[in-house]
Amino acid sequence: MPLILGGVGLLVVVILLVVMSQSGKKPAATPTPTPTPAAQPKAPHQSAPTQVAAGAAKAGKTPTKPAPALTQDMLQKAASLLDEAKALSNEGVKVRNAGDSAGARTKQSQAKDKIDEVKALLAAPLRWQEEADLEDWAMPAIYSSLGKLYNEVSSLEKKVRMSGGT
Repeated sequence: MPLILGGVGLLVVVILLVVMSQSGKKPAATPTPTPTPAAQPKAPHQSAPTQVAAGAAKAGKTPTKPAPALTQDMLQKAASLLDEAKALSNEGVKVRNAGDSAGARTKQSQAKDKIDEVKALLAAPLRWQEEADLEDWAMPAIYSSLGKLYNEVSSLEKKVRMSGGT
């Protein structure tokens, strides 16, 4: 019985702390509207290409190996391939929902091929970044962008595999 009362008391304290910390926050400033660029005409079934966001450099130890060449163009090409893979995967889901499992597997396999292209394009920088993460090396800002992009690649790859992509 004392343990139950102690647990309830601890729960009340945690709830009070959460409520007090929420009430002490100031409301966020209203963001100022930014002008949007003029809309570009798009081809049907094509979305705007994903722009790779610039990351922040990471401080750390001096790397024992130089970072392989990684350019914004490489990241942009990888993002374009990723967009194509997403579109193929989404088409595969639609085809599966329409009842065509073989067609869906074909679309998912095409998406997997695009993902493999992305991984091949970024193979050397990804290996270096993985080692840099494990060794706590300093990394240029572009490698932070690579990490974010690769998280999206990995997430899509899992969805494609689970949907029948080989």
